[in-house]
Amino acid sequence: MSRWRPSATALALAALALGLGLGLAANALQSAPLIGLAARLAPLGNLWVDVLKVTVVPLVLAQLLLGVAGAGGGRATGRMGLLSFTAFVTLLFAAGIVTALVMPPILSVLPLAGASLGPPAVGAVAPAAAHPSLYQWLTGLVPRDPLGAARRGEILPLIVLALLFALALTRVRAEARQPLLDCVRAVSEAVLVLLRWILALLPPAVFCLTFALAARTGPASVGAIGVFVAIVIGLLVGFTVLLYPLAALVGRVPLARFARAVAPAQMVAVGSRSSLVSLPSMVLGAGQHLGLPPAVTGFVLPLSVAVFKLNRTVSSTAKLLFLASLYGIPLGPVQVMTFVAAVVLLSFGTPGVPSTGSTTTLPLYLSLGIPLEGVVILGAVDAVPDVFKTLLNVTADMTVATMVGRGAGDSGAPAPLRGRAGEGPSA
Repeated sequence: MSRWRPSATALALAALALGLGLGLAANALQSAPLIGLAARLAPLGNLWVDVLKVTVVPLVLAQLLLGVAGAGGGRATGRMGLLSFTAFVTLLFAAGIVTALVMPPILSVLPLAGASLGPPAVGAVAPAAAHPSLYQWLTGLVPRDPLGAARRGEILPLIVLALLFALALTRVRAEARQPLLDCVRAVSEAVLVLLRWILALLPPAVFCLTFALAARTGPASVGAIGVFVAIVIGLLVGFTVLLYPLAALVGRVPLARFARAVAPAQMVAVGSRSSLVSLPSMVLGAGQHLGLPPAVTGFVLPLSVAVFKLNRTVSSTAKLLFLASLYGIPLGPVQVMTFVAAVVLLSFGTPGVPSTGSTTTLPLYLSLGIPLEGVVILGAVDAVPDVFKTLLNVTADMTVATMVGRGAGDSGAPAPLRGRAGEGPSA
């Protein structure tokens, strides 16, 4: 009889619970030994994240080249791109509308009358970053320095560059194209092997990251701030749960299989608070458990990570309505829907790294009369719900890939890369 061994995902969950528990205890007790231990372990977790980041660019570029140039060209890619952006916009608007509908009943039962977040600390308000014009955004899609873009983690310009190269490669004679594709395939498989080695250290890395985070931030549950954090976390978790049946119904995959596929990426997301860092785990899970072809894993998933942030219309709309209720500012349906539409447009320019994008939406709050100090103070506790924002984003990325994989049909893609039995982060 074989002995039962816990999976890497189960170990990561246990490490997550242990890290959060010790971190919260250290913060509550202000224990110098525990806080010191958290400070010493934080660099180890950050080192693991940095090593994992190394695999992102070569994996994305290799998968994209194989998915486009090895799958029959631009027609399938164009269809997947259209399906992907349709899914992005639909889910973003749906999440914003549902949030706008459920927030008033929630706020009506909360004792917010007369509550105040107080004035901001001197120098706490940072100037809002200027939002680029359409021309600047378009020109920024072509990196003048590809190596610099890769170093800075600017994944969208690299995707555009690799996509153009892959489309050009489809016009090259097959006998000239195949040696390059074979080389790229070897690089992709080598990166996947390296990725499995890195993900074997997922449990201790998650412990180090969450222990340090919880010890630094604590529960952040004081007064109105705690109420807001609880509401946002509840909404984010609720939308994350709703994505499971959506992926199962539209993508036509068993619910348990989708859960197994996305679980490793969710663990990385919780530990790193970065959907970009979670991308390698998503590619691995989509190929191993969902059987999605490289045409999907190499194009849809990197595109989703680069431009699709489902949490934005949830958390931003919730913040708007919470602050409007707190300060007694009446908002009509047209104002709220205009805000949601603006957030949808702004969300496509936010990178998949922790705690970004708050400055780009700041003018939207001010245009509706929301006091600046309220936006800044609630933004200061973003580190707590930020974990659940990344969790939602990663789950949404995998959901879109599953849906597009079903909608795109058989595009003549090569068989998906699969690990041997017993391999992978959730084996």
